[in-house]
Amino acid sequence: MFRLLFYGLLLISNTTSAQPTVNKPDKGTQKLLAQVSAIIKKNSIYSGSMDWTGIEKEIGSLHWTENDSINYSLVFRFFTAKLREAGDRHSHFYTKSVSNYVKTQVPVLQPNAQYLEKGIGLIKVPYCSADQVNGIDFANKIRSEIQRIDTSYKITGWVVDLRHNTGGNMWPMLAGLNALMDDGTVGYFIYPTSKRERWILKNGRIALPKGKVDTYKIKDTKVKIAVLIDSMTASSGEMTAISFIGLPNVKVFGQPSAGLTTANASFKLSDGTTLNLATVYVADRTKKPYLSVITPDVVVNTNSAKNSDMSLNTAKDWLMLPNDIEH
Repeated sequence: MFRLLFYGLLLISNTTSAQPTVNKPDKGTQKLLAQVSAIIKKNSIYSGSMDWTGIEKEIGSLHWTENDSINYSLVFRFFTAKLREAGDRHSHFYTKSVSNYVKTQVPVLQPNAQYLEKGIGLIKVPYCSADQVNGIDFANKIRSEIQRIDTSYKITGWVVDLRHNTGGNMWPMLAGLNALMDDGTVGYFIYPTSKRERWILKNGRIALPKGKVDTYKIKDTKVKIAVLIDSMTASSGEMTAISFIGLPNVKVFGQPSAGLTTANASFKLSDGTTLNLATVYVADRTKKPYLSVITPDVVVNTNSAKNSDMSLNTAKDWLMLPNDIEH
């Protein structure tokens, strides 16, 4: 999601100058304007913070041209700016060409676990493609990596490394990392109506049609877990971190996250572009809402030492302290 945001904004900002202006847009642009306005007004969680009377007046003063592609780009840039002004950092427009570019350019990374030292295991969970067909394989890879370390060593603490995890599909990540925790509600989607939809984890299940995953659980789900995040932990990467928050054996280390803690719904527009719109925000298992960044329990200054992973070292120091978590 984070990458799509970047490339989408890059695309719609690339317009041609020196075009002759006209008093009003053509019918195609008018249709697109009405469609985008109606979708945002009805579905955006930030709609109530937007000055719709002022927006309509501003639309009337925009500099339209005879070029459809420039007019459409103007619509996208205008509404993106208005959403940002209202506090929405996540919604974005993108075309099929942008989506295909991201698919081909973003490397496919796999979860990886390793044994560190003194009873500490680490599982690194990267971005999981939002349209990844093999979400079950991704979840199973997380579980098999955890199992490999947990059965080879006596583990007294885990590091879940979500740094640079820019999002995608949260469900394979949650299903895989469920190997580290007990089943149950791990978070919520919160709708503008205040309706709450629970994120429920059940061992061996994934939120995909008839999805089943491996059932391995670590030997002791009460051992301490350090979750690492940074400014590039975004969107579903942030939601994966949130699924751990509220557990008594968990602390979050690193830097504040990207602040894309909303869930987006996709709306197909008349010109073929897709509007990915923030329609719900999220809360952790304690029902604490997140409308912006996740601030770690322990904020680590990465500039405090050269060539040293301060976030990981700080987390390891905590994990090696005597465990006072009640079993």
